[in-house]
Amino acid sequence: MNRRRLAVAAAALGIITLIGAAPAFAYQTATLKGTGQARVYSNSTSKAKVGAWDDVSDHNPVYARYYRKASPSTQRSLWNKAGGGTESYSGTGSSVLKAKICESQMAQPDDCSVYVAMKY
Repeated sequence: MNRRRLAVAAAALGIITLIGAAPAFAYQTATLKGTGQARVYSNSTSKAKVGAWDDVSDHNPVYARYYRKASPSTQRSLWNKAGGGTESYSGTGSSVLKAKICESQMAQPDDCSVYVAMKY
């Protein structure tokens, strides 16, 4: 009987641990309404990752522009050409200082959000 209680308690603890891990999937964003988001995941010293999320299936690719702490004067770009409802990801690296999202426009200036400072 005690083994059964121990097994139930261990299973409950495992479920609670998984639920407690859910906030690890949180991210910070720079958003352009009707276009998408530049998403910054795990903005720590060496594990920060950037995502370029496309909200709309309009055949206009989106891209994230961002700066990392390790090279603050280097503007980086991450393109997402896969279409609406998709996200492209960068590799991991140093913390992201700021990011914005842009939509590529044919024969006119690209539409971009403002840069958003990211917390780390």
